[in-house]
Amino acid sequence: MTWDSRGAAPTVIPAFYYTDTLRYLITEGRQEIRRRLSDAPKMLRQTELLPQFSSLGEIKGDPAWDLFKSYLDKIEYQIAGIVSRHTPSFWFHLYRRIRPTLSSVQESKTDDVTVVLVRRIAELSFAKHGDLERTADLGPIIETRLETFLDGTWYNATALSLGSKLKAKKRYREIKQMCQIVMTDFRASDLYDLFGIEGLCYEYWWASAVMRSVGKGSTIRFDARRNPPVSYKDDVAHPFCFDLYDCRTEGGTGFYTRMGTWFDEPDDSALSGENCRDKLYFAALVPNPALTEHLIWDSDTGEMREAQAMANFGIGTFPIAKFATENAFMGPDFKEKHGLELNAVLFAVWAASFFCVFTGLIARLPTHKARMARTMTNWNNLSYRGYSMVAYNIDQFATEAIWWARHLNLSDIPSLKDAKSAFDFISLTKAGQKSIGLWSGGKRPILIPSLGGFMVDLAAIVPFLYLIFFGLKKSKQVGGLSFEEATRDALRSRGFEIVLQGKLKWVEGGPREVDAAVRLGEKLILIECFSYELPLDYEIGKPSIFERRKKFIADKIEQARTLAERISQNPKGTNFDVSWAKEIDWRVVSPFVEFAWGLNEPFFDEPGLPRVMQIEELLNNISDGKMPAKSCLEMLKTMRGLPMADQWH
Repeated sequence: MTWDSRGAAPTVIPAFYYTDTLRYLITEGRQEIRRRLSDAPKMLRQTELLPQFSSLGEIKGDPAWDLFKSYLDKIEYQIAGIVSRHTPSFWFHLYRRIRPTLSSVQESKTDDVTVVLVRRIAELSFAKHGDLERTADLGPIIETRLETFLDGTWYNATALSLGSKLKAKKRYREIKQMCQIVMTDFRASDLYDLFGIEGLCYEYWWASAVMRSVGKGSTIRFDARRNPPVSYKDDVAHPFCFDLYDCRTEGGTGFYTRMGTWFDEPDDSALSGENCRDKLYFAALVPNPALTEHLIWDSDTGEMREAQAMANFGIGTFPIAKFATENAFMGPDFKEKHGLELNAVLFAVWAASFFCVFTGLIARLPTHKARMARTMTNWNNLSYRGYSMVAYNIDQFATEAIWWARHLNLSDIPSLKDAKSAFDFISLTKAGQKSIGLWSGGKRPILIPSLGGFMVDLAAIVPFLYLIFFGLKKSKQVGGLSFEEATRDALRSRGFEIVLQGKLKWVEGGPREVDAAVRLGEKLILIECFSYELPLDYEIGKPSIFERRKKFIADKIEQARTLAERISQNPKGTNFDVSWAKEIDWRVVSPFVEFAWGLNEPFFDEPGLPRVMQIEELLNNISDGKMPAKSCLEMLKTMRGLPMADQWH
């Protein structure tokens, strides 16, 4: 890693073993990369989708959805044919070294959300279709030869970068002493294949986006004048609703599962070995990264420095014990389905993240200075690649994890047998490959077999936990109460007084219930919570799934609206008195950003605040006045007055 000399916050220019080679190949192969990204997916669309689609005319509902679901399978077949040429760890190794952006040749979106979704599809394909029986495409650099290293391109590319072959030979001797893991069976065509995979994954994302619109009521048709050649007519949901939804799904700080359990925002992400027993580390992709200030380890001075760097991942933490507590009610069902204690699996996830950040080699270094240098160097590397290589098999992983857990005084440490089973559960296996769905986001493995040990993917931690309860059914009563209590705890933690909770009674008429009501000056906000599982096929718009969710949300909206109306008319009951309130407002709160299929009441109030809010949206709004999707508010108000029916877009 080199530093420039400009001021107190220099720009960090990372120099990895592959840097010059990949830059050289990308420059030399621009036309081939463009073809792989764009032409091949377009040809697939022309041959596999459009002949059927164009003959159908205008279609909607299940026929349209089924057509595109079949197309997803055909795209995946093409992806699998390329990915199966290498191990999953090889593809992860190479892909994590490509800046997380999308090319301008892509015909639709290249925004942050799209980058994340396309990358997710690609990395799931590596795990699902990579060859787990192959063993020789990654290995120690000591096993390589200068003349053939990285398909012979390393020598030429590095000589070109440094100015001479003599300097390139010297650089090779230097990096060969570092004992790092490199691509030992790399061909230039592998890099171009990788862009081919990304182009197909973009096509997969585009097709699933069409399915999402179909599932929410859009009619679609083939239009050869358009690029992409699909146009929409939205008679159920206003077309701008999709833009609002996408804008609202960006960001977020709390943690929730697909099951609908949620707990408050994670703790700080400071790197500290002292509190490792309370922390679960995770890596989050930084799409379209820019130069920003970071604390960077300077190996020359042995200290942290402020610097400008372009990192691909942000490293954060959250309390694993809190996750275990908030989801403890799922434990019995989890054990019944998987034959494993939920806490044993969470222990394995904690240990994997611990060893990813504080690798086993660190503990064996002789001095604190050496251990710190190794830890911080690994931390820097994690910010670029999001994973670490750990030379433990399952037995060693379990044994070491239990030793460290006892050393750190963890409670509820599983037996060695249960720990081994739990580590196997979070690992990628041939049998487990069959359960991975590119469209569903999982099951995402955390441990990827490589070189007799594992590639520990810190970026898989959050996706794994997000889907950890897939296939289970929570008790509606217990699950709902859990989210209600989590919401009230979050409100209290921010200093809000909950003035109403539970049953409200009047002299006349039946009682009603409110989950929470908060006073803001002379304004009362009534909060109705619901925790409704988000099915896996919700995001790809299965029509029947959305129809059921629409009905449920509409009922919740009506429940909250009528309660606010009744309290406005009768602000004093037998067990409450809010006659002080000059304004009574209401919100429905979910762990998820829920799709709103209209732009006016009862979906948005006059200023543009959603009536159905994700919990963090609510907390941010009543704390600081923040408006969800603020950049879209003016457009929302404009679009409210425009006709929707019979308009193609």
